Formats: sequence, C-alpha cells, structure tokens
Amino acid sequence: MSPNQPVTALRAFARLAFGNVASGVYLAVVAAVTALVVRDLWFTEHEDASFAVLGLIAVAAPTMLVLLAGGELAGDGLIETSWFLWAAFAVSVLLQSLAVGALARLATRSARHRPRPRRG
Repeated sequence: MSPNQPVTALRAFARLAFGNVASGVYLAVVAAVTALVVRDLWFTEHEDASFAVLGLIAVAAPTMLVLLAGGELAGDGLIETSWFLWAAFAVSVLLQSLAVGALARLATRSARHRPRPRRG
C-alpha cells in the first residue's frame, strides 16, 4: 500500500460526492430547502414552525428515515435532540450525494462505452 493511497481514495470520494453536475444539482436543492427551513425555524413566529423540519426529511429521504429509525432504536430520547436531527441530516445528504454521483458516473460511463453502429 503506497502512502498516497488514502489521499487518492479521499479525492475519489470527494469527486464522486461533490465533483459532478448531478451531485451539484442535488446539493443546490438541499441548500435551498435548508435555507428556507432555517429561515422558517429561526425568524418566523407561528404555531406550525416545527413542520418545517418535514422539508429537511423530505429532501434527505430515504436515508434520513433510516437514520431516524436507528436513533429511535438507540433510545434515551436521542431522536428528540436537535443535534441528532442535524447530524442525521448531514450524514444522509452526504450518502445521497455519493449515490447520485455514482449513478451519474455509471450512466455516463455506460454511454461512453456503448458501441457505435457502423455505416456501410
């Protein structure tokens, strides 16, 4: 194992999660929804402000739901803490950005290696 192996793996991981158009579009949508939710939670006074969190869960589903279910199974009121919600959201968005990047790479790679029909 060469000393540059972890750096190369980290670079490939970052390129897959953040370095393509599909992941960028997904992350832009997540950033927009997060900005709207934060504005609604912190700067708006109304009874239904807690429903704003559903926007975060929707944009980060299905992995967010799995992480929330895991927090519920962990017990001790873990799921009721705000730090757990934000940590689960961040991990969920990272996992989904990786998945979107992997699917984009798979789609572009298969399109590149498709044989061209010959005219003749």
